[in-house]
Amino acid sequence: MSKGSAFLFIIAFLFVLSGCRHEEYPGFTKGKNNVYYQYHYRSDDTTRPFMHSWVTLNMDYRLEDTVLFSSRNRKELLRFSMIEPIFPGDLYDGLSMMHVGDSMSFAIVADSFFLKTAGFADLPDFVTPGSPMYYDVRLLNVQNDEEYAQELEERKKQLREEEKTRLQAYLEENKITVPPTESGLYYLPLDEGYGRRPDTGDMCRVFLEVSILGGDFLYSNFEGTPIDVEYGKGFDTEGFREGLGMTRIGGTALLIVPSPIGVGERGRELVPPFTTVIYKIMLDTIRTVEEVHQERLARKKAREAEKQRLMDREKEQIAEYRARHQIREEPMPSGLIMVPIREGTGKQPEKGDKVRVHYILYDMNDHELESSYRQDKPVEFPLGKGRAIRAWDKAIPEMKKGGKVKVIAPSSLAFGTRGKDTLVAPYQPVVFVLELLED
Repeated sequence: MSKGSAFLFIIAFLFVLSGCRHEEYPGFTKGKNNVYYQYHYRSDDTTRPFMHSWVTLNMDYRLEDTVLFSSRNRKELLRFSMIEPIFPGDLYDGLSMMHVGDSMSFAIVADSFFLKTAGFADLPDFVTPGSPMYYDVRLLNVQNDEEYAQELEERKKQLREEEKTRLQAYLEENKITVPPTESGLYYLPLDEGYGRRPDTGDMCRVFLEVSILGGDFLYSNFEGTPIDVEYGKGFDTEGFREGLGMTRIGGTALLIVPSPIGVGERGRELVPPFTTVIYKIMLDTIRTVEEVHQERLARKKAREAEKQRLMDREKEQIAEYRARHQIREEPMPSGLIMVPIREGTGKQPEKGDKVRVHYILYDMNDHELESSYRQDKPVEFPLGKGRAIRAWDKAIPEMKKGGKVKVIAPSSLAFGTRGKDTLVAPYQPVVFVLELLED
C-alpha cells in the first residue's frame, strides 16, 4: 500500500481528532496539542513513531457502546505512514506519544470525524451531537521506509513459495502431468471441439466458470447466457486469454492460471494476491464484431420498446384507477396525486423533521401488499433526507400531523425501473394510504 492510498484509507475509515470541543473526558488526561489520552499498558520499548515512519497497530474505533471499526476484522495488519498532524490533537499527535508495545485510548468529539473528516452533510442518526468517540490503539511496530520495503519483499517471496507449494500439491493430487506452457499456463482440454481457434478481433461467445485453486467458487454462466469476448483485447487475465486462444469452437478446457499470468501480486476483487485461479471455458462460437454489434443493437431496441410499452401502460393504469374511484384531484407537478382522507390538526412537517408514519401499500387493483398496521409498527425517518421513497418525501410535507391521505404514485416516485421484490413490477404505479402520526 502506498503512502497516499494508506492516507486515504485512514481518512475514509478511521480518524481525526479535530478538537472542535475542548473538554475533559472522564478517565482521560489532556496532553500536548489537545490530545486526550488514557494508558492501558506501558511497554519497556523505547521506539516511537517518527515522521514518515510506517506504523503497524491494532485499533478499534467506537462510540460509547458501538464499535464502528476494528482492525481485528481485517485479513491484513493495519499499517500506514506517519504524516504531519492534520489538526492539533489528531491521531498522529496521539501516536507520537506511544512506544512500541504501548496500549492507549484517545478520545475525540464525534462531530469532528463525521462532519469535518468524513464530509457528512449531517451527523448520522445514531450519533448525538457533541458525544465522544474513542480509538483504542496498541502499537505493534515502527519501521523506516527501507525496513518496510524489505519486509514487503520478504513477504512477497514467502507468498510466491506458498503458491507454488499449493499448486504442486494440487497437480499431484489430481494426477495432472501435462507440462505448463512457456508462460506457466496449464491447459487441459476436456473436449477438443470441431472448429477453428480464435484470431485477433474475433468475438468469442464463451461459457465460463471460475474458482480459486483449492478454495472458493467465484462465478459461472454455464447455466445461463454466454458472454462475448473480443479476442486480443484485455479481457480478464493473461492466462485466460492464452487459454482461450488454444481452444477450438465447440471445445471445452480447464485452465490453471498461476498468479504471474493471473491476478498477480496485488490480487483482484474477491481473489487475494499470489493466488492460482482455475477456469473452465467452453468456446460456443466465433462471430464478427459487426454481428455482435447488431445483436446488441437489436436487444437495446427491444428493451427500449418494452420500456415505452410499460410507461404507456402505467399512464393507462393511473387513468383507469382514477376513473374507477372517481378521483377528481389533479396530479401535482411531480406526477403525484393526493386524495385527502382525514385533515390533520397538527404541525406541517418540514425537511429534516423526524416523522412517524403508518402506511398501507396497494397495487392498482386495490390488493393490499404491505401494511405497518399489521404489526403496529409505524415507520420513523427524517423527512427529505432520502430515507424514504420519493413519493413519501413529496407527499408528507403537504400533510398536517394527524392527517391521512391516499397517494397515487407513478413508478418514478415509487419503486422505479426495478420494482420491489415480487410485490411490485418495474414501471408499476402504486397506491399508498399514509397516516402522519402525532408526536
